[in-house]
Amino acid sequence: MVPQSAALTVMCDDGACADLDVVDVLTQAGVRGVFAVSPDLVGRSGFLNFAQLAQVRDAGHEIAFHGTTHEPFTDLRRKGDLPAAIRDGMKRLADEGLFPTTLIYPCGANDRRVRALVAPLFDCAFTTWYGQNDRVTNRYAIRRMAFGAYAGRSTFDEAAYRRCIERAAASTCWPTWMLHPGAGGHTREHNVMLARLLTHAREVGVPVRTARQHLAEATVHAGDALASAAVRPSINGGSRV
Repeated sequence: MVPQSAALTVMCDDGACADLDVVDVLTQAGVRGVFAVSPDLVGRSGFLNFAQLAQVRDAGHEIAFHGTTHEPFTDLRRKGDLPAAIRDGMKRLADEGLFPTTLIYPCGANDRRVRALVAPLFDCAFTTWYGQNDRVTNRYAIRRMAFGAYAGRSTFDEAAYRRCIERAAASTCWPTWMLHPGAGGHTREHNVMLARLLTHAREVGVPVRTARQHLAEATVHAGDALASAAVRPSINGGSRV
């Protein structure tokens, strides 16, 4: 299950150089985002190199794992290569000082066996399945909403994204937006719109968090609730300590 509190998370897939434009938008808004990378793509033409990824990390943003080769995990599982591929990719990132705890499924591909395999390795995992997330969402099948590229039939105007934020403010859902800044469907206008929407989130009281931040916040709240219950007076007049 996912945290039972409202938040908005902005995620960029693939580690394209154009991600740096989104980094600038987030930095100017005083918030942080998630940037998913595949080691095989790092440093290629059009993609961030490890030095740039370290700068993104040092600015407080979260680096997530997006598969070693960007091949769908369901294909690798059928070939029996998935565990070794994950180990290889995570080691290559660790060698560069990057230690992801969040998984973004390459191409969104996952199934029950994939989720069971990755659950011991990551704190959470995100799909390309459309929707917002509430407390009944599978922590290893978290839904996202496309923003810009790959939106397809789910393309929304700015008013729709504002309503998404307002729904989060009025409930405990966790919308996560999926961006592909390096793809042709993502434009400068999307970055400008994102800046306005981040301002709207601040105005209505929805925190913008990375996945790691949101899970940590939920853990703190759960600990506070347990501590409160421990000292609550019992029906016999004593404490529960």
